[in-house]
Amino acid sequence: MCDLISKQLLGVSIAAALIFTATGCDSSSTTTKISRQALPESIQNLSFDKHLNISVGYWNIEEMEKAAEPDAMTQYIEDLFNITLEPMAVTWSNYKERYQILSATGSLPDVFATLTLSSNDNNDSATFSDFINTGVIRALPEDLTDYPRLNEVLNSVSYTRYTNGKYYAIPRVSFLDPVLAATDAAMLVRRDWMDSLGISNPESFQDFADMTIAFAKNDPDGNGIDDTLGYNVNSINALGKWVILGIAPECNVYSWTENNGFYVPSWSTDAFKQVVKDYRLLYEEGGLDPDFYTKSPSAVMDDFAAGRLGALEYKSSPSSLMELKNRWDALNDKSFEDCVDVLPVFPAPDGIRYSNSSSIFWSESYISSDVDDTKAERILALFEFLLSDEGQDFCHYGLEGIDYEKDKDGNYSCLLDTKGESLTTALARKYPSSILFSGIATWGGSWKDFEVNDMNTLRYGKFATILASESANYCKEHTTQVSRPYAFMSYPKEPTEEFSTSNAFKQFISCIIGNDDAVDMWENVLKQMRSDGLDEYIQRQNENFENHKINLKIPT
Repeated sequence: MCDLISKQLLGVSIAAALIFTATGCDSSSTTTKISRQALPESIQNLSFDKHLNISVGYWNIEEMEKAAEPDAMTQYIEDLFNITLEPMAVTWSNYKERYQILSATGSLPDVFATLTLSSNDNNDSATFSDFINTGVIRALPEDLTDYPRLNEVLNSVSYTRYTNGKYYAIPRVSFLDPVLAATDAAMLVRRDWMDSLGISNPESFQDFADMTIAFAKNDPDGNGIDDTLGYNVNSINALGKWVILGIAPECNVYSWTENNGFYVPSWSTDAFKQVVKDYRLLYEEGGLDPDFYTKSPSAVMDDFAAGRLGALEYKSSPSSLMELKNRWDALNDKSFEDCVDVLPVFPAPDGIRYSNSSSIFWSESYISSDVDDTKAERILALFEFLLSDEGQDFCHYGLEGIDYEKDKDGNYSCLLDTKGESLTTALARKYPSSILFSGIATWGGSWKDFEVNDMNTLRYGKFATILASESANYCKEHTTQVSRPYAFMSYPKEPTEEFSTSNAFKQFISCIIGNDDAVDMWENVLKQMRSDGLDEYIQRQNENFENHKINLKIPT
């Protein structure tokens, strides 16, 4: 491996030296001649003559931000586009507030990722309107023919246009094939615990409850100590994203649902009362972790990885399973492969097995209004590259000739010594900026990412690749995806605290852990909301959306 890498590096160095000698000492012209070959054909004729500094805000890029020198992936992008990147890190806990402060002080980065239109919370979509109405973000060009990949993505979500008909948001694409959104809601289970207790795959909610209660109370690890937990979710806001598919499928993401062209929050429907009732049962009987509402995502992941938790509501994409396995291997001496499985979803009361559906994007990137046309064009060119086949190779495999090579038949081979880690982990360790480049334009994947082949095995590990592939194909062949009114869900709504999804969710948690009858408590919550104007609020959002559809010519 080392000899092969040395030969590759030597070849690259000689080629670079020959080009440098032929073109003189002007490094910028050298970069241009080399880099044009790496660009997708659609943007090869764009001018990058003027050097630009571009600030970019993104989650968890602290290492990139504090680095004294850019890593090689950053340097590659900077040379390719004749730019200097200025990273600004935000965290998952502070990004909304941070961008609001930066917006108020006129300090937003040139381009930044955040969550507005694809959120299930009304106040997030209201932030989108606020960004536009206060003039802190700029619209995208009306003509995007120079950026065909980006144009294709926007055309597929044409309902994200603002009332004036313009696009402002650049969607961070998750799964272009809707079927793959099923992997965004999965149940990871200790299959070895099921086997030791003689438990089969649940065929109803009661079966699932019985299984998780047994995990918590029946010593599934056989150590004679009361030290196990039943079920929890890696992020509290996703509570029930998988379980509720078998209770009241349309409620599984607490968003709006549609009935004959009228839209209401799913948590306001009669169906949600059964969700409240069933979650109280899980909590009271011990199937749900008693501390589910106080634990951090990291603590929950550690519970599962360290062998304390039997069922983890999570995801089943290859990258998610890889992340879980990495944590498991650090905390557990048992084999992940021998212990963990993805649980098939149990049927809903109507006898149908439902799977999660999601918008094709989750979160968005925005360009600051302080950015001029020249810089905006360069940012769009960068996004076009990251969405292209060339850019995806860069994001997935690193630098060609150094980290991977591709033969004339399009077959890939890895040149990087991963030292037993997955390729994705090894690249992130070698290039901290890979977190940014692999996620700011598109962070999900296609069916190619779920294929069991040598490169995916290197990227995610063999077992994570196989398990993800099996789970995705099971959902494709055996489940029906929940239908969602994405055009309505994504249009900007009136801001509200009392009728927001986040407030309804807090009230739901209170009903789960409360002392009185859970359904009575929930009905009182809705009664109070309705006396405060919930029905009128819902009516206004429906009327506003009708006007929105007319303005943008959105099909009924």
